[in-house]
Amino acid sequence: MLLSCDIGNSSSVSGIFDEKGDIVKTLRIDTTKISSVQDLKKLFSKNFKLSAMDIKDVSVSSVVPSIDPVYKEFFKKSGLNPFFISSEIKLNIKICLENREKLGSDRIANACYAHSLNPAFKIIIDAGTALTIDVVDREGSFLGGIIYPGLSSLADSLYRSTEKLPLVNIGRIKTLIGTSTESSISSGLYHGFLFLIKGFIYNICEYYNCDVNNLTAIFTGGHSGIIIDDIDIKAKKILDENLTLKGIKYLYDLNAVNKTA
Repeated sequence: MLLSCDIGNSSSVSGIFDEKGDIVKTLRIDTTKISSVQDLKKLFSKNFKLSAMDIKDVSVSSVVPSIDPVYKEFFKKSGLNPFFISSEIKLNIKICLENREKLGSDRIANACYAHSLNPAFKIIIDAGTALTIDVVDREGSFLGGIIYPGLSSLADSLYRSTEKLPLVNIGRIKTLIGTSTESSISSGLYHGFLFLIKGFIYNICEYYNCDVNNLTAIFTGGHSGIIIDDIDIKAKKILDENLTLKGIKYLYDLNAVNKTA
């Protein structure tokens, strides 16, 4: 079985794939609570033991370089040699950026897996700590993207930058006009986020002369399930909360085949 790890700024998600390629178990941990191999061992042991689950391979995407040595040492002590995703490995897409080596490995995994599904113009919306909106054309060219603060980051920034405004919980808000300070903030964050994403999608389609009716918009990330139904676009919308984990596995398989060729 393969362990796929997505190390993010706020949380890190791991998924175990069986021989059929299906996810059989996932684990989400707070990245900020990891500072040593012992921390990682405790967090993993509460959910599953690698030695008891016949884990033979590990593939990792990390956007937190400072914690990579901890993961490497942890897997080494578990008898595993982790494979790290980067722009330098074999990919099924062409990265059309000025500094391709700076492209986040999570965005690489998302784009590669999305393109592997079928050759179509796709916009990938990853709504996590940061909101990333990436564009891949039908030929597999990664054209670039947009990075914006995520919902929780926006809420936290507003709270920390003011003296009287409270920190609000992030959730789906149906009412547009708030009748209290809290509901006004919640509406502004939520509906502003929806308008932002919808506007970006339509502007991207206009810029690349792509009919939004023929567009595939793939949503992933921690807040994707909250927002997707309220993003009013004519495109085909797909929700896949495990998109990054699948992309990490896909790239491991792609490079494993290359190694044995």
